Parts: sequence; C-alpha cells; structure tokens
Amino acid sequence: MTDLKEFAQVIDGYKLRQIEVLTRPLRTGAQETRYKIMYHALAEGQVRNKAEAAKLLGLDAKGRPFRRFLMEFRRRLFAPILFLDTENSPNFNPTQKANFECLRKLATFQTLVYRHCPENACILAKTIIELAINNDVTLVALEMATFLKRYYVERVPDSAQYLYYKEYVERLRLDWVAENKAMESYQAVIAPAVKSKSTQLQISRRAQALVDSLSVYKEKCNTIIFVSGYYATKYIGEMSRFHWHDAIAVCDEAIRILDEKSCTSPRIMAVFKVHKVICLTMLDRYVEALQLNSEVIQAEIEGSRNWFLYLDNQMLVSLKATNYQFAYEAAIKIYSNKNFAAMPESIKESWTLLAAYLILAHRNQLINPDIPLEKVLNFKLSRFLNQVPNYSKDKKGLNVPILIAQFLFLLQAKEFDEAHNKLIALRKYRVKHFNTEDGYYRTQLFIRMLCSVVGTSFTKKMFLKKTSDMIKTVTQIPKGHPDQHFKIEIIPYEVLWQWVLNYLD
Repeated sequence: MTDLKEFAQVIDGYKLRQIEVLTRPLRTGAQETRYKIMYHALAEGQVRNKAEAAKLLGLDAKGRPFRRFLMEFRRRLFAPILFLDTENSPNFNPTQKANFECLRKLATFQTLVYRHCPENACILAKTIIELAINNDVTLVALEMATFLKRYYVERVPDSAQYLYYKEYVERLRLDWVAENKAMESYQAVIAPAVKSKSTQLQISRRAQALVDSLSVYKEKCNTIIFVSGYYATKYIGEMSRFHWHDAIAVCDEAIRILDEKSCTSPRIMAVFKVHKVICLTMLDRYVEALQLNSEVIQAEIEGSRNWFLYLDNQMLVSLKATNYQFAYEAAIKIYSNKNFAAMPESIKESWTLLAAYLILAHRNQLINPDIPLEKVLNFKLSRFLNQVPNYSKDKKGLNVPILIAQFLFLLQAKEFDEAHNKLIALRKYRVKHFNTEDGYYRTQLFIRMLCSVVGTSFTKKMFLKKTSDMIKTVTQIPKGHPDQHFKIEIIPYEVLWQWVLNYLD
C-alpha cells in the first residue's frame, strides 16, 4: 500500500482545481462564461481576428481588459491539451500516439519525483521506458533509465538491476548524441540554401563532410531521428550536385530502413518520398512521380497542412508533365477544401501562380472544366497582372515564372505595350540575377527567345525565324540539367514557345 499512500498524500496536499470544459455545447438560455463563448466562436469560424473577438465580448480591442482576457483564455486552453484523446483520434498516427503517451506519462513521472513518491515513480518509469524504447523516444527513455539506475543504487540497492539499467543509459546516451548530431547536420546544410548565397557546390561539399562525420554512428544507432537526419543530409548533398539518380537511391535506402521499423511515422516516410518525387520529375519520369505523390497524399489527413502541400506538388508535377486535367483535379481539391482559407498567404501565392498556368492551359483549350475555371480558382487576372509578389526579392529565379505567365496573358490579349513592359522586366531580371556561372541555361535561353519578339514587331514569321535555332538548343538541354530549379520551369519551355507562336497568329 506504500505506493497508493504516496498518491493519496500528494493529491490531498495539493487539491485538484476544477478544469472548465470549454468544449461542451452552448446551452440555450443559459448564462455561459465568456471563455466558453469565445472558444465556440473560434472553433466555428465566427471570429477571425482580435477586432472581431473584442466586439463579441463588448470590449475595446486595444484596452487592458481585453488583453487580460486573452492571457487568461490562453492559460485555460493549456490544461485540456494534456487530456486530448489521441488514442481514438484519426488525426494521430501510431507513432504520434506513442509519443504523446510518453510525454503525458513523463509529466506524471516528474511530478511524482519532485513530490517525493519514489515507489510510484519507479513503477511508472518501467512502463514508460518500455514504451519509449519501442517507439524511439530516446530522450524520455534516457531519463527513465537514468532514474532507475539511481533508484537501484540509492533507494533499493540491487546490483543486477543497476548493471541492467547502466547498460541502457550508455546505449541511450550514444543514441541521443547521434540523433542530435544528425539533426544538426541536416540543419547545417538546409540553412545556407534558405538564408545565404552559398553555392550548390559549397552545400554539396558541406553535406559530404557532415555525412562522413556521422558515419561513426551509422552502425551503432538506428533510431528514427538519426536515420532521418543522416539520410536527409545525404540526399541534400546529392541533389545539390544534381545527381538525381543517386538522390533517388538515398531516398530508397532511407524508406527501406524506416519501413522495417514498426514505429516509423508515415509523415517521416513521406519526406523522403516527396524528395524522390522531385528527382523523378527532374528526370522526366512523370508517371512514376505522380503515382508516388498520389500515395503520399492518400496517406495524409485530408485538409491538413501537409495534405495541401502534397497537392501543390501534384499540381506542379502535372503541369510539368503537361497532364493538365490531372493538375485541374488537384487544384479543385485545394480550392474547394474548407481549410483552404486558413493557409498562409505565401502558400496561397504559390497556388495562385500554378492556377495562372492552369488557366493559360484552359485558354489554349487543353482542359475541359465543368464550370468556369477562373471562378473555381478565385482567379482575377487584373490582380495577378498587377501584383507585387513575395518572390519579388528572390535572387534565384522564382520570380521568373510569374513574369512569364503575366507576359503570356498580355500577349494572348494582344496588349503588346504591356507585354513589352513585362519583357523589359524579364530581361533586367536575367541580367541582374543570372550569369554564366549560375547556369539556368534553359531559363536564360528562353528569356532571350521571348525578348526577341520585340524585334520582330510581334509577328509570327519573324519570331519563328529568330528563335528556331534557340528552341532546338533548349530541346537538347534536359530539364534535369544541373542548373534547373524544380519550381522555375512550371510548364516545359518548348510548350510555352508553341503557345507564343499560337498567340502571334
């Protein structure tokens, strides 16, 4: 009864406070707390910003009472998080459920330790360590093993148990170090690509050096986090060298190893599958790429952020493959989902760009939508032509497809003066941000082809004569050439060249 007595003393000494259940339905005619009213308004999408929230409560959005309300409201939402029913929720995969369970039990364990309940802490630690080890929750397992090792020295001396948990501690410490080094390596190679002007060669060399430094742990550590960090660093190194086949091999090896582990999260597997999709696309293996990406989408929860991003990939690959109907179907799923409005503006901008190319395909009679496409995609041409995109500060080419799409719309409408202005912008962008060392040969050559239309007075015969040799060169350069960015050439330039010819008719 010692363990039960410990529980009774702790709970009696620290009375449990009642937790307000905000999720219960609002009662008609009953006086509800403002916290419950606010919760339901947020959950049902009735409140979108602070001004609307303050108005609902009859408060000033800039006043102190409203700020105090928000602080208390947020505090009241923390406690229910611990009681979420993750076990029966379809929004959590088995790996996530096990991680949540470990963290919940860890909070209870730490409370027992701090309140001097060693008997219950020991019982719980043995349960937690088994769950944590089986699911590669290394840090939690290490804390449990460290406690149990100390317990069998200080509290209940037992040499056999001490040595048993001592071995666990040593192994888990190595895993913890390996995991941290693997994730630090991944961050070290991904950060320069996002933040700085590091060249692809610098990134590839850095990645190779880090992979070599991690090789000492590869045979000793096989946890999900280490495998993910190690192979993610390795495939970034291969992709930065534009070694698409080698990058696919790395992704395949990572997927195989993770698939053999019973506790692997589908979302971690999806990371490697999506990068494999990119490599397959750069090798013009569109059928394989779309099939694999469809598998990733089906394994994701509909309406989640990742689900949207994978559909974005599906739309992009479909456009590259000139499978416009498939791209249209992906777009419909994106724009018709109720969670679409909550997505960040930067992601919506990416979809708007893809939607622009989809509408261009429709205007070229390459899609037969059931209802007007502009209405489905909420696409306003005037807004697209005049927008200043977030990509405007980009120095690596992501502004190019926007300018090209704007030019194509204007050319089709015979707005030659405005089309000319877009070509001037394209030419300035090429001169300023691209040079022979940067590569982007297909893109640079295509921009030159477009700019040559001005010298032809927008006549088809002269444009065809000026660009016939250049289009042959573009055709000879593969789309996976070591200078192409996955998101720059949305529809193959050979196809866009033919569209320009059609517009000049």
